Formats: sequence, C-alpha cells, structure tokens
Amino acid sequence: MDLQDLVLTPPQMRTAELAAAAHGVTVSRLMDNAGEALGRRILSAAGRMMKRNILLICGSGNNGGDGYVAAGFLLDSAADVTIVTCGLPKTELSKAAFEKVKGRCEMITLEAAVEDPSLIDHAEIIVDCVFGIGFHGELSHELQRLFMRCTLSSAYLIACDCPSGINCLSGRISPGAFEADETLSFHKPKLGMLMSPAKEHCGRIETADIGIGDYVEEYAKVKIMRTDADLAASFLPYRSEDSHKGIYGKVVMVCGSFNFPGAAIIASQAALRSGVGIVNLCTHVRAVSGAAERMPECTYTLVDFDEKGFMTEKAADAILKSMERAGAAVIGCGLGKTEGTERLVCELVRRAKCPLIIDADGINCLSAHIDVLKEKQTEIILTPHPAELARLCGTDTSSVMQDVFGHACEIAEQYSVTVHAKNTQTLTVGHGSCYITDFGCSALAKGGSGDMLAGLIGGLTAQGIGADRACVLADYIMGTSARALCKELSPRGVLAGDIIKRFPRTFYELEHGLRI
Repeated sequence: MDLQDLVLTPPQMRTAELAAAAHGVTVSRLMDNAGEALGRRILSAAGRMMKRNILLICGSGNNGGDGYVAAGFLLDSAADVTIVTCGLPKTELSKAAFEKVKGRCEMITLEAAVEDPSLIDHAEIIVDCVFGIGFHGELSHELQRLFMRCTLSSAYLIACDCPSGINCLSGRISPGAFEADETLSFHKPKLGMLMSPAKEHCGRIETADIGIGDYVEEYAKVKIMRTDADLAASFLPYRSEDSHKGIYGKVVMVCGSFNFPGAAIIASQAALRSGVGIVNLCTHVRAVSGAAERMPECTYTLVDFDEKGFMTEKAADAILKSMERAGAAVIGCGLGKTEGTERLVCELVRRAKCPLIIDADGINCLSAHIDVLKEKQTEIILTPHPAELARLCGTDTSSVMQDVFGHACEIAEQYSVTVHAKNTQTLTVGHGSCYITDFGCSALAKGGSGDMLAGLIGGLTAQGIGADRACVLADYIMGTSARALCKELSPRGVLAGDIIKRFPRTFYELEHGLRI
C-alpha cells in the first residue's frame, strides 16, 4: 500500500490527530504546522503570480486558527495582509492564534466585508479559513454572498484544508460553497473532496505534512486509496502466448428475461471483451438464436422460464451445473424481480462455489433476504447504485448519499462481501480496504452501463483477479474507453455497445503504458 495515495474520512482524521498526540505531537503543534504550511503555500503563490494583497477569511473554530497562524507567518514575511473575522474565536487554540496577530493587520468583520465590495476587488489572493472538515448543513446568507463575490473576482482562491461549504464525508455541498483554485489539505486528502460535486470546488488539491506520522493502523480501520492508470495496470494478469481458452477461465451469465433480453446481451458482450476464455449465458431456448446472431463466440445453457418469461428456482440445478468449472458468475442483469427470481438468487447464493457478481435485479431480489449472504460458500461482489445500496441497508437513498462509504462498509463488514458502490465516483469496499475510482464520464449515464460493468467484472474475476482489483480494473477499462470515445464523439450518442467495442484498444494502451 502506497501511503501517498491514502485518503481519510473526517472521523479518521480526528482519530489521526489523537494518535499524533499519543505519539507526542500536540494539537497545538499540529495547528502551528498547518498554519505555517498554509502561509508558505500562500507566499509561494504570491511570488509565482507576482501578487501581494492577501485576504484571509477566518472562522471561529480551528480552521480559523490555522488562518490566524498563517497570517502571522505572512506578516513576519512582510506580506500585505487583511483578515475578515467570521465571529470571535471560540476554541482555545484559535483564541491563542488570534491574539498573536491582533493589532498587527487590518481586521474587518464579516458583516462589514459583505457591505464593502471594494475589499474583494482589492484582494489578489483570497484564502478561505472559515469551516474545516467537519462542516455539514448550509452556509449563512452572509457567507454565501461573500463567497460569490470571491468567485466573481479576479483573485486567486485558496482553501485551507477544504473549501468552506463542502461535506468532506459525502461530497455534498451547501449553496454558495467556496470555489477554490487550489486546496491545501492537511496530512491527507479527505474523501468528500474527491467526490462530486465537492470535487469541482476544490481546484488542484495539494497535501501538507503537519507532523502526523504514518501509523495508519491506529486511525484507519478501513484504508481508502486513490486509484490511477498505473494501479489499474498492476492488476492486469499475465497473458502468455503459449496458452488456451481453459487457462483464462469461464464466466457464467445468469441474466435476462423475456422483458429485458438486452441486459443479458450487453453483460455477455462485455464479458467476451474482458479476456476471459469462455462466456456461458443461461437463457431460454427461444432467446438463443437471437443472442447467437449477435454473440457467436458465446456458449449457452438452456433453462426454463415461467409463463411470464422469468427464471425461477427450477433453473438452479442447470445453472449450478454450468458453474461447476466456472471462475465466476454474474447474476441479475435484466433478471427481473419476481418470487421465482428471488428464490433462484437465494438458492444460487447458498449453493454456488465460484465467485458471484450480483448486480441490478440480483441485488433487488437479495435485498429482502439479505441474511442469506451469511450462508454463502464463496466470494461475493455486490455492485449497487445508491438506490440499490439503500435497499440493501434498509434505508433511503438520501441517507446513503450522506455517507456512501459508511453504508458500503456496513454491508461489506456484516456479510464479508465486496461492495462496489457505483456513482460518479465509485467506492469499492472489502476486507479492510476501499478504492475510490473516478474514470467515467456522462456517456455512461445511460441504460446498459451497469450491465456492461457487471459483465466486465465477471470476466476479469473469472481470470483469477481478486474481487476489489477486478472492480477497479473494470472501472478503469470501461470509464477510459468511454472517455476516449468522447474525444471525438458527443457523450449524448455513445452507447454501451460502442464502449464495449473500444475495450480491446484500452486494454492494449494499458498493457503498453499508453495513457489517455
């Protein structure tokens, strides 16, 4: 694990500060280090851009304290500093920092600053030190007005630790949140800063060492890691020229119904392009001819459907027979949600011996019987979008969006599964780690994308790639393929089928160190 890629939640950061104190680094020292680091960053920007007039907007808590320490550092360096005070300091640390700069520079109250447009117009660098990583809720009307003027100004905007108005756990934002050109995050970036829409308010994120050591085990039970192309490339399995299809595994697709045949085809096509040796689609006899026309490389297992065109538990034995030599199975794409499909999914979870990727209707069928996961005999990957994750957790989507990480961890820990929580940025949680991926684009905001991803994860898993690694690699291949197409095509018209056809090129680029 490369600790440079480590990301923390706000609770983990607070625990890290306590761990630092246990190792002899006081909270006061951390503030001094943070403030000095911020001051140096501001001076560097001022020198680089030949700017001198610096405005710091300081809150009443410890984020404001960091700002006051930075102001002292800047004043010692003969910078032109003005401070907007958003209330009197309330914490002991911020009070002490405030007293050290009191009387050394001009200080203006928030109320006065809002009524004086020339203050923002005169500033060349504006530094937001109002709220820290614990912010939630909405900014005051006065702060919203002031931050809007900052955004419309020509000043260079810097955020201290995080932009005020963003939730550093969920990535949600308050109306009028500060929009930084760069954010100086202390110790490690915070999870919400990497998630939309907060991500768009952070600008370039830099990290400052403030004296917290890398005793990660003491403050991060689940370690969150950023991902990139190099990490994805490291997850690719070796592919020998001296090989045959049996070496590259078999994936079984338990997907589709008379109402949703396309989902099974998209998932199977994605699996076929994953590098897996054999793809086997379990379907009804009347669907085979149409599927075979589009996927002649696929093999088929014929199973019975009910009179409404859905699989039932009666198909379990035939499906499990097909799974006997499989490296993975994908369950759910276009499956439908009926009493029969619910019983089928539960039966497969209980009896399957190969890893299962459960998506879409597979998750919907499972959500009412989630404790069946305790009876599993194999690795299981769940790939929910926010509404599906809410169903698994027995809550609503709004609650999930406030803490996707916490809800994904809850399911992963309780049932010993890997949760691939899909969204604009996706979190893959399992076995004490979490990867955050951000490879996609709006071309994926269409029906079929989830089916494509599930098939790709299934094909990669069948080749022996670990659950969380298969999810990260699949995100990279699918997202990067979509982005590559959108360099020449509008994302409005790019479909899952177009993206799947681009997979081989993206694999080639990843294998040969080419980055797009």
